[in-house]
Amino acid sequence: METTATPALGGEPLHTTRSMTVLFAIGFACIAANAFGLLGPLSPALFPALTLAAFMATIVGVRRYDPEVRWPWYTLAFGFALFFAGGIAREATDSLGVLTVHRSLAPDLITIPGYVLVTVGLFGFAKARIRDTVARIDIALDAGVAALAALTVAWLFLLNPAVFTAENVPLQVRLLVAAYVPLSVFLVASTAGLAFAAGGQQLVADKLRLGAMTFLLIGDVIFMLLETQTVAIPKHIVEVPYALAYLSYIASVLHPSMRAQTEPNPVRRSGATVGRVSVIALALAIPGMASVFRLSAPTRDRLVLGGIVLTLTSLAILRLVRALRSNARSEALLTYQSTHDSLTGLPNRVGLHHEIIERIESARASSSMVAVFLCDIDRFKLINDSYGHNFGDAFLEQVGDRLRAGIRPTDVVARIGGDEFVVVLSHLHVESEALELAHRTQQIFATPFTVHGAEIASSVSVGVAIGDPSDVTTTPEALIRDADIAVYQAKDSGRNTAVVFDASMRDRISHRLAVERDLRHALERHELAVHYQPIVDLTSGRVSGFEALLRWSHPTWGQVAPMSFIPVAEDTGLIIDIGAWVLEQACGQLAEWRATLPRSNRLQMSVNLSACQLRDSAIVEQVRRVLVESGLPQDALTLELTESTLMENPAAAAELLNRLKSLGIGLSIDDFGTGYSSLAYLRRFPVDVVKIDRAFVMDLEDEDTSDATLVAAIVAMAGALGIGTVAEGVETMGQARRLTDLGCDLGQGYLYSRPIEAALIPAAINRIEAEARGRLQAVRTEKSA
Repeated sequence: METTATPALGGEPLHTTRSMTVLFAIGFACIAANAFGLLGPLSPALFPALTLAAFMATIVGVRRYDPEVRWPWYTLAFGFALFFAGGIAREATDSLGVLTVHRSLAPDLITIPGYVLVTVGLFGFAKARIRDTVARIDIALDAGVAALAALTVAWLFLLNPAVFTAENVPLQVRLLVAAYVPLSVFLVASTAGLAFAAGGQQLVADKLRLGAMTFLLIGDVIFMLLETQTVAIPKHIVEVPYALAYLSYIASVLHPSMRAQTEPNPVRRSGATVGRVSVIALALAIPGMASVFRLSAPTRDRLVLGGIVLTLTSLAILRLVRALRSNARSEALLTYQSTHDSLTGLPNRVGLHHEIIERIESARASSSMVAVFLCDIDRFKLINDSYGHNFGDAFLEQVGDRLRAGIRPTDVVARIGGDEFVVVLSHLHVESEALELAHRTQQIFATPFTVHGAEIASSVSVGVAIGDPSDVTTTPEALIRDADIAVYQAKDSGRNTAVVFDASMRDRISHRLAVERDLRHALERHELAVHYQPIVDLTSGRVSGFEALLRWSHPTWGQVAPMSFIPVAEDTGLIIDIGAWVLEQACGQLAEWRATLPRSNRLQMSVNLSACQLRDSAIVEQVRRVLVESGLPQDALTLELTESTLMENPAAAAELLNRLKSLGIGLSIDDFGTGYSSLAYLRRFPVDVVKIDRAFVMDLEDEDTSDATLVAAIVAMAGALGIGTVAEGVETMGQARRLTDLGCDLGQGYLYSRPIEAALIPAAINRIEAEARGRLQAVRTEKSA
């Protein structure tokens, strides 16, 4: 795989790391120069430049990395803009360090809403990234606990002595000045909780944003000390932490990992960890201990009270630990059950999503590729139908065990459906390596399975999707979708094969979905029609019947080829209703012709029956009802079935065909010679006619062809069983004469007529039979000469 960057520490491309380093260096140099008064007249332009850079960085970062949710970033940018506006207002009113009754409130009324916007932005990150509501509440509670503990210390040692002792200052002024530190502490705690909560995955952008909030806190502490005149610090020094906060925010939004900050991440709830409990314990103990040691009481009393506070805190924490551990065990079990398949113990679709994300991150760090194999067991339904679902489940367990044992240690196997397994691989460097591993996966099925003493031979179709982790479109959903499309192509290619996805397959699938969508309404919109192709007696030239063939005239696409929509109708089950409609139309039309056309009382109608219809238990009653409603004699109808349809479940097919045969109708095997043809199968099913596939008719004009030998064998075999023969695809007089010589009874093809509308059939019959009389007359004339 070609790559334009060398991986650096943290898994980011080297050019990205260098760009971030240069950005930090330039920004830090400007901030340091301003702190030492080296910018001169450019100093007032520093913060406007940083604010503009924050906005531009937000726009550039969002457009470049295209995060799933964008508004939290814009909200943070507007929050920092309000911080800047508040600073401008403070400069204009000259209110910094002036905590008096005349102090202007305008700067604070502009700045405080900035904190609200930043808080809303952080909530947006938490909502987008952590979909678990309970986890989001836990993060907010942890942030609140930490903020309250810090507020206690700030109140006792900073806020109360410095701010609230200024009795000549209005209460609203003191409250506004006192609000900055608690607000900053809450932002830092919230950012830290979010950064370390999502699956333990601390992104570079997380750390940079945490740095921005921390610098904001430091700046607010210094600001409050200045406001209360507790310390005297030059203005250009006060601006340093705020400038660093802007710089860290700009770097966070320009880093590639910013995209992942609004992507859903799993939350691994670890229960009562040592670090988490220690923080909670410290937060609980600080207010009590701080209050105790500020009491103007004897040392003995303060020690006793301090011991009581610590003991109560320890007991409360111990009780909390026990409750959390019990809850964590229950949650761990529920999490496992929600992410793993109950039958095989393999990851399910939810667990697979997490596994693919981890492999993408791993492949990104090593500049390699990740691949997803979707393995669909061929003809698994036949196993289930033949042996039962319990047997099928035991078979699937063995499949899961074999796949798990046959993969590399770094790969993972999941089960996402009845007979669908997924293998996820990383650290691949060329596409051929993925295809080779796919073929090795197929070889796992080369040895038959032994299930409950029965030997089961099986195969698997594999769809392969390969992703480049540096591409933002490489996501778990995209890889699984593409692998599913590829396995569909593998099934179409004859099963037991591996196919690598390419974009053209998606186009075909999109077209297929469009066909399915419109086909669902084609019947009600009267877009479907039945055309009829005459079947001709090869000896006399008389029309003996017709084959009913479905046609679709789409209002936009025009005439849709049957091979484009009939398989879709069969796959989706739409063929049940469409097939019933074709049967009604064909029988009704033949009944009309037999009643109105001369010498037509022996005309037959052949109607195709799909595998889907053959599995429908209502088909026998449906045929009986149509015959009654149309008034057509039973022996005038022949149902055609393909060999492959019959062999999907021979026992069930034989039983259903006998039931259909009891109605008095005829049965025909279509495309004979292309599948499982044998004398044994003909004897097993109550068949009246076999239709010789057009592939064996094409070359009959050539002398001594193998096709002629095969046709002769089919005709002889059918004749011995009292079964009639029809040759399909007859296009030339030479083919018709050779079929007659070989003893074939009937033929159909373009020599006589294409499939045509019902209204054209009477004229077609007259033309076909007139041409036949002409050919017979020509033969007699030739013989007499």
